[in-house]
Amino acid sequence: MIEQFQHKLTNSLFLWFDNYLLTKGQAYTNTTGTFYYYDDDRLDSRYKVFGSSHKQWVNDSSITGAIIPSGVYVNNSFLGRSSGVSLDFENGRALISGVNKNSSVTGSFSVKDFNIYFSNETEEDIIVENKYEINSRNLNFKQSYIMPYDQVVPAIFLSTEGVENRGFAFGGMEETTIRAKAVVLAENSFQLDGVLSIFADSRNEVFASIPMSSHPINEIGDLKNSIYSYNELKNQFFDNQNFYINNASTSKLTDKARKSLANDLYVGFIDFEIQQHRYRHQ
Repeated sequence: MIEQFQHKLTNSLFLWFDNYLLTKGQAYTNTTGTFYYYDDDRLDSRYKVFGSSHKQWVNDSSITGAIIPSGVYVNNSFLGRSSGVSLDFENGRALISGVNKNSSVTGSFSVKDFNIYFSNETEEDIIVENKYEINSRNLNFKQSYIMPYDQVVPAIFLSTEGVENRGFAFGGMEETTIRAKAVVLAENSFQLDGVLSIFADSRNEVFASIPMSSHPINEIGDLKNSIYSYNELKNQFFDNQNFYINNASTSKLTDKARKSLANDLYVGFIDFEIQQHRYRHQ
């Protein structure tokens, strides 16, 4: 199947949301830490896996002040991609070939304040049904690796709820309106209020329509081109078919309601109305 409108929307929204939060909120923390060896049978056997205590890592070099790693220190010697190291920014780990599992591995990186996921689940499933491990942003919270693949909190879950097309101008141009939502699961009220405040002010923001083929991350969570800048990427696609945030509203789960959750999380919601003017029949 060739790429469709929904694919481009999903990719564009995810990349913009991640960059907007990191830029407006400086929502990351720089740290240096130890990496811990563990087995992962999903990966090629040539890799030894060394995980950090946190995921996800910042991978966007346009975020001022963030540490974007290009490698790790193995037994006090720096090894980069040219030396057999791949970095899994999504799962917060280094994949290293040609080393012993007892090697000492350390590195510096920036931890996002919130992991960001795209989800097709309902709000109820996200908030009530799902059980999450809390990967606290207190950097002294955990001194071991964080398990890969599982979704952990603090986190923000993005989803699109519906798309509607209406005639807009002569010649076949239509106005496409997308209803999108973000469910925010935070450790404390400061985190939650910060995110809601940032995106309540996102009305009238414009973001580029970026195809899936230009997504910066490969199948193992590393950068496709060793460096990624959202600002540079968006400029390649910024044209007359950008997405426009027509409205953004926020709300919170009451303290009484959230006490019934499995984890004592602070929960908020961001509702977006996003528009694009396009010729969908061309």
